[in-house]
Amino acid sequence: MDSTSDRRLKITDDDLDRAVVGRLPVVSLPPEPRPVATRATGAQWNGVAISALVMALASNFVAILIAAMSGDWTGMSVVFGAVAGLAAIVLGCAALVRPSRSARRGTPLAVGGVGMGVASFIGWLFLWSAFALSEGVGLELAEFEPDLKSLERLPPSLRRAMKANALIEGRSGWRGLGGQTIGSGVILRIDGGKAYVVTNRHVVDPGFADGVPSRAGRTIAEGSLKIKLIGQAPLPAAVEWVAPDGIDLAVATVLLTSADAQAAAWVAEPDAKIGDEVFAVGNPHGLGWTHTSGAISQYRQQNALGRPVRVIQTNAAINAGNSGGGLYDKAGRLLGITTWTRDKRVAEGLSFAISFETLLSLNPAVLNLAAGSAP
Repeated sequence: MDSTSDRRLKITDDDLDRAVVGRLPVVSLPPEPRPVATRATGAQWNGVAISALVMALASNFVAILIAAMSGDWTGMSVVFGAVAGLAAIVLGCAALVRPSRSARRGTPLAVGGVGMGVASFIGWLFLWSAFALSEGVGLELAEFEPDLKSLERLPPSLRRAMKANALIEGRSGWRGLGGQTIGSGVILRIDGGKAYVVTNRHVVDPGFADGVPSRAGRTIAEGSLKIKLIGQAPLPAAVEWVAPDGIDLAVATVLLTSADAQAAAWVAEPDAKIGDEVFAVGNPHGLGWTHTSGAISQYRQQNALGRPVRVIQTNAAINAGNSGGGLYDKAGRLLGITTWTRDKRVAEGLSFAISFETLLSLNPAVLNLAAGSAP
């Protein structure tokens, strides 16, 4: 083959592409596998749900601790309990509205936190309202000592009635946690360094229901009662006698350290009539040794399981805290033990006292009333 006949083979890029694609297998690589999320063998707890339950429990525990240490169930303890309860509600709700795809456990804890938070919030507010509206006004008895000089300038009949008055402090509710109650009493006997004070049963026994006989075996809690006599500090008192058949009378004793206290004057057969002037001495709303005056409006008769109870109706001002105090004639002789009054919002001048004659008929042995007149 000569040079003139030499032919060169020309291969273009397109020829190469056709040759490779047409004869070589085309291998498609599989796509990269996506990572598969794997759940942990133990699902995590929802920290917010746990916090809600802990907050709900702490709101009550710490609030009770504050109240027990301070002795105040209407102040900081209520604020803390209510606010912490509200915080537990917020945390519980926040845990419950987490996205459903969350694998964290804790729904029962969140529900429990919300429920306990609601109970704590409502409960502490209810407790505050109960204390705020209770008869006891949270006063310290020692802060309301009467002016002894002013008493000495009184007529003898009124002065003796004042010195026979007692201010009685009780505690209501379980173990005294329900709050303070304030009432009145009358010294009827002084003997052996003790003062014997007659009062209403409901003053020394908050669980007493007027006209309902006490359940068998029911006792009045010891240590829940204090009595302040004129010229001495409040001292622990003990209930010595309660009237039968649901009659609202009782006798308590307290140690006597004051030289100013006196027993009230009384006679077995008072001659007070409808229209006669009378006065009452008691501790309305904790304001000790308060005098009010009026007249006898009527005598009423009640029946206590077949036992007659004579009641004096009077227009002398009687308020919460007067219960158990004395109602006297103008000569200063005890006529009755003030017991109850009608709601001031619907009636005025309607107050009542259990007559002293009823107490005489019951003749409690601790008073030794057989002599027939005051000592």
